Amino acid sequence: MTPPLAIAVVRADAGAAERLAPYLTAGERRACAALRVAARRAQSACARVAAKWLRLELAAGRSAPLVALDAASLESHPRADYLACAVSGPGGGPPRFEDGALALSLSHAGDLAAAAVTAAGAVGVDVERVEARAAAFADEHFTPREREALARGAAAGLDRAALETLLWSAKEALYKTGALALPARFSFQDIDVPFPPGGGRLAQPSIRSFALRARGGQFFGRAVLTGAFALVATVPVPPVVALG
Repeated sequence: MTPPLAIAVVRADAGAAERLAPYLTAGERRACAALRVAARRAQSACARVAAKWLRLELAAGRSAPLVALDAASLESHPRADYLACAVSGPGGGPPRFEDGALALSLSHAGDLAAAAVTAAGAVGVDVERVEARAAAFADEHFTPREREALARGAAAGLDRAALETLLWSAKEALYKTGALALPARFSFQDIDVPFPPGGGRLAQPSIRSFALRARGGQFFGRAVLTGAFALVATVPVPPVVALG
């Protein structure tokens, strides 16, 4: 069975943060205000509200596999419901719902913020702006197999910067689940991702669901690639137990 995985992307700038402020508790507003960089304050506020909206959607029986969140969508739930499901942090470890009801993960890049929520126990999400990276980045962070897959994609006419961004987002999302058996001192080459996620030719823009194995664990996820950004969210899949 596919694990539940709800994902939202939201614009994260000063104007958006101001509009979303009423959906944050006083404690959440203080936590965001404590961040030194203005852009980071806006990103944190918007990502928190996105996570709360996803939780409320799941509680209402809606799956929200991937949503571009806007002000009209937020109004589908009373403000009091948002205030009743506060998100802890930052500063106290990974973000979480204070009541521990569901797992969540937050990410941000430039003027975008993303959230993923699941009842599966753990989740990781990462959003990245598509940008060219130096060759040393791939040498440091990608395995030989991954670099070969990137080269094949580029040879087939796909944008190398977009492919690298998507792969990096996948590795970050897997890491953020906390479900990988990693050495105490690790590099991102310790996370080898079958690429592209889901196999086959990767179109651009692209939205796909996928299953993959990494570090001995099985994961389900969704990947998004546009000309502007890449997003990957993953959840670990429990092993199937044979009965009888």
